[in-house]
Amino acid sequence: MNRSAAALLCVLLLGLPAPNAWSAPKVPPGSGSGVALQTVPVSLPVLSRIGQKVSLSGFYYGGSIPMVIDDISRTDYNMELPAGCFVPLSGPRPSGLKSGDRITVSGVLERPGKTSSLKNSPAVLKISSPENVRIIAPRILPPATMKPVKPEMLRRLEKYRPGDLVPGRKFAVLIAGGGGPESNHIRYWNDLLTMYNILLGRGFAAADIFVFYADGAPPGDVEGKIEGSMPVNGTASRTNIQRCFRTIGTVSRDNDFIFIMTNDHGGGFLEVRTGSLDPGLYGGRVASAGEANDSISEAQFSLDLNGDGDTTDVLRADESLNMWTGRYYDDDFAADLNRITRYGTMVIHLEQCFSGGFLDDLRAPRRIIFSATSEQRVSRAHSASPAHPRAVQPYNEIFYWFAAALLGETPDGDYAVDRNGAPWTPNADYDGNGKVSVFEAFMFARRMNLKDGLPWYEDDSRPGCITVTVDTRNVPEGRDGWLGSRTFF
Repeated sequence: MNRSAAALLCVLLLGLPAPNAWSAPKVPPGSGSGVALQTVPVSLPVLSRIGQKVSLSGFYYGGSIPMVIDDISRTDYNMELPAGCFVPLSGPRPSGLKSGDRITVSGVLERPGKTSSLKNSPAVLKISSPENVRIIAPRILPPATMKPVKPEMLRRLEKYRPGDLVPGRKFAVLIAGGGGPESNHIRYWNDLLTMYNILLGRGFAAADIFVFYADGAPPGDVEGKIEGSMPVNGTASRTNIQRCFRTIGTVSRDNDFIFIMTNDHGGGFLEVRTGSLDPGLYGGRVASAGEANDSISEAQFSLDLNGDGDTTDVLRADESLNMWTGRYYDDDFAADLNRITRYGTMVIHLEQCFSGGFLDDLRAPRRIIFSATSEQRVSRAHSASPAHPRAVQPYNEIFYWFAAALLGETPDGDYAVDRNGAPWTPNADYDGNGKVSVFEAFMFARRMNLKDGLPWYEDDSRPGCITVTVDTRNVPEGRDGWLGSRTFF
């Protein structure tokens, strides 16, 4: 038998490749085009498989950047999306895809580029074709039972008498940091834009309204974005806001009106389990000193908050406001705002999670301060009524109703319902004097609030605040609510 015949016999008998014969390379699980991929939920361990092809299941969300997320309800909170619960999508997507659709999506996991602004994304899923996205269960929105009425954002609804309005110049600072592209829900832009238009309609000069939003640029074509435009003065950063407060402080006078609104994510200590969030410190910082009424017992929550190896300490936490990058803590925000020393009245509207924790720091004479929630609770997005369903919720809850009180109609033309689902006309003029005060607008928002946040209010510059719904009529002089009931935009 010659050598060639012997070699062929070995191949046939042993199943070995012939010398110099080609054989396909081994393919790692989940990375080859010919291997059936196992679909798995989005998770941090899966997102570590950089360079591999994966198939992920979850919900599509397009209200900030396109992504697949493990739980769509996470987007309702005004808190940063934690790393590992979502992955941004890059590449073509099928038409008709909307937020809330349950999907599977396959692609290759890549690291974000060195110049990427992504903050909590260990990976990006690159999709090569729309066919790689499969809608498993579309989000079914009930048909609208009414046609929304386009609001007239710039009209004045109240009829003021001479002397009702605060004389002097009017300044406004509107802030929404977003916390990076992934968590920058479009509702933050919508809230600022809506308030900007309200202020223009109430006599604020455009040059005296300062807007600090995200990375300093208006959003592009994002699902849920409302119509309209607004100039942006710069990136939402402490440096820019400090500079703005200093500028206003150099020109403001004793009879000027100043409005400050913060609107995006906040950090602090969460005291009760909320959705998938357990009690704990989320973006706040442990402080050795602070107000006596915000003490946190480690033993009560079985948490080692200061990392000293035990759970026996009683601590305090500083709350924060997210910027585009970094956090703006309540103590620092108060110190910077206090550079404005001359004004007639200052109104401060805080929309972020844990925003009630800012009240003690910002309290001062002639300041009206209200928050969308308490110092240890989250704030949430507004949910559209069944008559006007939305895939992406375009406003925050308390802001939505505060704006409705000032406008006399809801910002999006939707109709209002009370907790029992009965229609409710947006009329916040509780004392019937033909105009809506800041205190009436806040109390209207508090009454209409259908979320689990606990809005707080204070305007008497003394410790304590209003934490429950109260009668806005005949507020005793010098008590919380008295100044606000006599203040109008």
